[in-house]
Amino acid sequence: MQRRTFLQTIALSSLPVLAPSISGFARADENEQRFGDLLIRPRATDHFELVFTPSRPRPIRLLQLADTHFHPGDESNRATEKMLQGLVERERPDFIIHTGDFVNNDSGKRVDWTGMDVLNGLKTPWALCFGNHDYPVKNAEGSLPLDSIRQKMERGFQGYIDAPTGRHYCYRYDILDKDNPTPKASLFFFQVGHATGDRRISDPQLAWFRSQIERDAERHVESPITVFVHIPLKEYHELFESGRATGEKAEGVCFDSDTGESFKAFSASHRVVGVFCGHDHVNNYHGDWQGIDLAYGRVSGWGAYGPPNWQRGGRLISLDLQAPKPRPEHTEVF
Repeated sequence: MQRRTFLQTIALSSLPVLAPSISGFARADENEQRFGDLLIRPRATDHFELVFTPSRPRPIRLLQLADTHFHPGDESNRATEKMLQGLVERERPDFIIHTGDFVNNDSGKRVDWTGMDVLNGLKTPWALCFGNHDYPVKNAEGSLPLDSIRQKMERGFQGYIDAPTGRHYCYRYDILDKDNPTPKASLFFFQVGHATGDRRISDPQLAWFRSQIERDAERHVESPITVFVHIPLKEYHELFESGRATGEKAEGVCFDSDTGESFKAFSASHRVVGVFCGHDHVNNYHGDWQGIDLAYGRVSGWGAYGPPNWQRGGRLISLDLQAPKPRPEHTEVF
């Protein structure tokens, strides 16, 4: 069923990049901070380090959340909060990654931010990739600009670059172990736009990505890269049509404005090993496409569209830093 048809059914039934400045961090006194086995070091507005220091060797555990769509005064918020608290208590992730559509900031209705209290209350460091519904399109009561959202994230470490085209929320985390200053793995994050034609990873962000790869080559950094973004790449559609995907596809792949340039850039880097997205709430499949693991996150919010029996949850991603080239191993969790 296509996204538009699904939504109608539900309704009826119910470029050069400027160098970043350290002074741009949300909290001026922010230096390195420890959260359990993670030491987080900000290096620039678009660059953080995660130093992983477990008492005994184990993989680092990342929990991907997607499409919470927190609504003001909605009972679904409480159901989402309870589910997320249970996930974190049971799975004990080291780091949480939200791949967008955190809230309906683009609605004409009042927007509130109790969902921010929910994520901050999980007491686990987290990052956010902005989705198309996270933009203050209609400037409704309570809506916030993107940078104000970023600054409300306690234990949330979201980066950005300032370019001639404005501020772009693309950034990276390098994962290190305590005995080696060279990254063992890297996480790259991208925002997507909200308007027709802009719902993709923008050209300035792709230019930033290529510049990161070039700079890494000069520093002899070759860590495998896992990418997080809200909207799927068009290759997700090609993957499923090839018959090589594992999981369910219950709506069309809504890759919106993606043209294939993002995948080309990721493939050309010879370092990207995985891409994780959200956006399509009732798709949950994954598979290898030309050497890159393409995976949907599990829809996490009970305020998001989807049939009542489509279970909300997350995707737990493990990276074994003892491996020569750590690749993401992942499973859905509820």
